Amino acid sequence: MQVTLERVTPRMAAAWLNMNTHNRKLRSGVAERYAADMMAGRWTSCPEPISFYADGRLADGQHRLFAIVESDVAITLPIARGLTLQDGLNLNTGIPRNVIDNVRLTGIEVDVDKQKLATAKSIHYGTRWHAAPSTSESLAIYLQHQDAAVFATKHVAHAAGLCSSLITGAVGRAWYFETDKQRLARFCSVLANGLHGGPGEIAATAIRNYLKANPGNATAGQWIQTFAKVQNAIWYFMRSQPLLIIKAVSDEAYPFPTVEALGLSRQSRAKRLRSADREAA
Repeated sequence: MQVTLERVTPRMAAAWLNMNTHNRKLRSGVAERYAADMMAGRWTSCPEPISFYADGRLADGQHRLFAIVESDVAITLPIARGLTLQDGLNLNTGIPRNVIDNVRLTGIEVDVDKQKLATAKSIHYGTRWHAAPSTSESLAIYLQHQDAAVFATKHVAHAAGLCSSLITGAVGRAWYFETDKQRLARFCSVLANGLHGGPGEIAATAIRNYLKANPGNATAGQWIQTFAKVQNAIWYFMRSQPLLIIKAVSDEAYPFPTVEALGLSRQSRAKRLRSADREAA
């Protein structure tokens, strides 16, 4: 086996893909995520080589090659040539790392876990359709919404049906808009125990009862509708307005704001990302 480091251009990638005759099917969205990272400058050095069998056929790396073609960006990658068919038996057989694994292994000092990360994504995307983000994009989303995600996961109780990323994401959205954080934490408390303090807090028990009676959100449409309903209940609660029945709502009470509206200037967000990069160095 010979391994070299080469600058792979879109034209080279396309030519190599033409030798991709005995490979697995492309996984939906993977090449697109890689391409998005490449175009955004988030693609990092990858020690896993693009691999070829001794007869010239592509053995591994088709998603990265497709991403290079789609992004129209040249990427430097290790290239391994001369693999035997037996060598191919152990390609991609290791235990895959998730986003949390990768963040921890980089050494970046970030207070993140699966729930906080899922909450940040819920805050960021909300009712907007999206493809699954890459690891680099997921970290960028978390760094953008870290404060809101930490608040939401801290105050939303770990109770069955009441602590999903749908709930914490809606609370995180409200965190950006509502100045009375104690009142927002109170909503989370009433949501958890169902004990309201009068008509001004009944919106929390109303949405609690709705969530208990309608567990699960199997489809994207159901998720979107419930996400909007939870936001609406928070909005009523924060203004001490009674809300007895949970009905469909057409608009989000806390729509996704711009970076400036979040109180995070482009400069401060870039500074936070640079700080994370320095800590990883």
